[in-house]
This record gives sequence, structure tokens and C-alpha cells, in this order.
Amino acid sequence: MHGYGYRPPTITTRAVPDIDPDTARWLTSSAGLDAVADATSDLDVGGEELRIAQRLRDRGLLPEHASAVLAAATARRRARDRWRDADALLFTREGLEQASDPEVSAWRARRFVGQDRTVLDLCAGIGGDTLALAEAGCRVIAVDHDPGRLMLLEHNARVRELEIETRLSDALDVDAPTTWWVHADPGRRRGTTRVRALREHLPPVPSIVERFGTAPGVGIVLSPAVDLADPDLPDGELEFVQLGADLVEAIVWLGEGRRGSAVASSTLLPGGEHLARRGDPEALPTGPVGAHLLEVAPAAIRARLHGAVGADIGAHRVARSRALLTVDQPPPPSAWYRSRTVEAVLPAHPRSVRRWLKAAPERPLEIVLHGVDTSVERWWRDLGRPQRGPEGRRLELVRTDDGAIAIVTDPASGAR
Repeated sequence: MHGYGYRPPTITTRAVPDIDPDTARWLTSSAGLDAVADATSDLDVGGEELRIAQRLRDRGLLPEHASAVLAAATARRRARDRWRDADALLFTREGLEQASDPEVSAWRARRFVGQDRTVLDLCAGIGGDTLALAEAGCRVIAVDHDPGRLMLLEHNARVRELEIETRLSDALDVDAPTTWWVHADPGRRRGTTRVRALREHLPPVPSIVERFGTAPGVGIVLSPAVDLADPDLPDGELEFVQLGADLVEAIVWLGEGRRGSAVASSTLLPGGEHLARRGDPEALPTGPVGAHLLEVAPAAIRARLHGAVGADIGAHRVARSRALLTVDQPPPPSAWYRSRTVEAVLPAHPRSVRRWLKAAPERPLEIVLHGVDTSVERWWRDLGRPQRGPEGRRLELVRTDDGAIAIVTDPASGAR
């Protein structure tokens, strides 16, 4: 791969800290924790943030302490649907936004489990991944350049009764024995700008690989929208993880972290279904729309595994440039696709579709675009503003190799 030697002379792995160490130290004290609990309760009963902040200052809290309490209380409430013990943990707003879903962290941690294995967790933040690694049985060294976040991480580890070592250091400067495994979740923002190129991450991905690529096992968390043509994408297994219907992350696995000779894989959570590809993507033929239309899970599409999913059930593609699959017989139930029965295949003209809808039983309509250069709102207006809704009939506007078509579909018994 290109770029492993890339490291600009003025490189920095640092982002601006979102909580200063003195404030973090106070926040983890009994006074700080009591203030966060009180503010959280006030928010729970509908209290306004400005009034709560004023009450905190009236109690004698420093402005920076009052601000941190309110931020922690707000983040704690947002974390409740993801973190089982959110009301005992401490977050910053930015730290919570950057943290992986606990279920995803727990899944990723499984690859690091081994007898007497030590894992260096780079860019640890508030500790979501650190906690998951420790709970999986690893000895974890959490590294972050932000002393305030490390203090919150240490508090969160105490809540979980986990022994974790922390190190205040830039990720690329920390010393580590060559026997340690490495987990890294580099920042994907510079200020308010989200970056895509791997060499623009904090720290840059090629620099992480250059520094730690010889570790026994390495896992680097990336955006699920990672550019597969990025010249700095390491040679390894690129796993795409989907939680429910949402594609949430990609991980590049190196060394023993890679499963065999896999080059790409996809995982569906919470079920844990996993598919891997060890060679080129499987090519499916294209053909006419059959009796059923299959929408493949995004994780499988990004890993270029939709061809393998379709080959298992004898499906073919609607178009070379689309991941939509179709079959004539009802497909078996599967987590890897959503199946819908095809009611009609029509020209992609509003007049033709409107005529068909007028003759069909009235149902809510959802409009979905597959590569067609138009807008949902424009089509909805041109169809006479029919009742809308996701649980009824669906109008799939698809760009095929020969032009656009309109496919009317209904949920099928095999839908996941």
C-alpha cells in the first residue's frame, strides 16, 4: 500500500479538549457527581437548561463547573438507550457522540480476546471501547492526549469495577511492547469539519499503521463511508458492521486480528450474523425483474458480498450498477435482505404510475430512489400527493442499464 511512510513534519494527533482536567477532577468528586445527579433529575421532569445552569451557579458552582454538570447531565440522558448504566457514568457531549454503540464495542472486543492478552487502546476518549475490552477479559492500557477525558474514563471504569491502566500521551508517541495488540479509533473531525481521507484522521491512519502495524493484532475503526479507493487503506480485512438497519462503522483488521485470508466481511448486530469474502466479489448476471425484489443489507453491499448473498438463492441483479436483486420464487427468510413482492413494473413516468395507482386498492405509498436523478418530493407531487407511509406499498424508481423503470412492491412473507 502507498503512504505508510507518510507523516507530515507538523503532524498533530490532538483535537481541542472538551473538558479541562481541573473541571474533570471536580466532576468526578462526590460534589460533582451529586450535582450531575441533581441536574439530570431536573432535566427528567422538564427543567429548562438555562434555568438549571443558573440554579447551579446560585449554589456557588464556578461557571465552568456548572457548564460541565449540565453537559454531563444532558449526555447521560441521551446515553440511556445505549448504555445500561448511563446514570452512573460520566460523559461529555462530544465524547458521547464519538463513542461507539456499546453493542458494537462488545462485538469488536471479541477479536481481541486471548489468554493473558494486553491491548493498547489508542484514542480511548471516555472509554466505551476500553470498558468493552476489559469486560471481554483483556488487560487494557487506555491512551488519550486529553487528561480530562481520561479522568472520566477512570471514573467509568470504577463504576464497572474494572481495572484499567491509563496513559496520558499522543497515540503515536506511546511506548508499547511488541507483544501487545492495538485497538485504535482515530478522530474523524478537524474542528467542525468531518474528514474522509485516511491521512487526515487524528492521528492519520497511515501513521498508525507505520507505528503499530507489526503488532500481533491490530484493529482500526473507520467510518462506514470509507473510500475503498483511498490509497492509504491498509491491506487487511475490512469489516463493515450494521446495527439494526443502520451501517455504523468499518474496522480494518491486521495481523492476527484478521480472520484467515478474508479481505472483506460484514456483520449484522444484534444477531451477530457474519459473512466474509476471500477473493474478488462474486458477479451476478442481470435480468428482468422477477416476482420478488430483494434489498440487501448495507453492510453486505459495502463489503461487496451482495453477489454471494444472491448466488445462494439463485437471484440476479436488476442492473449492473445497482445492488438490488430479484428472484422469481419466494426467497427463504434471511437477515441479509429484505424481500418485497413485485406488484408491477412500469415505465418511470408519473402518468403511468398514477394510472396504475388509481386502479389499485388505496394504500400508503413510500417512494424510494435507486440511482434516478429526480427527487421524492417531485414525484409525490406529480402523483397527486397520495397518502404517504413506510408500512404500505413502495414505489421503487430504479436506474437500470437501459434507462429508468418504476417497480411497485409490497411486503413479502420472507421480509426480515
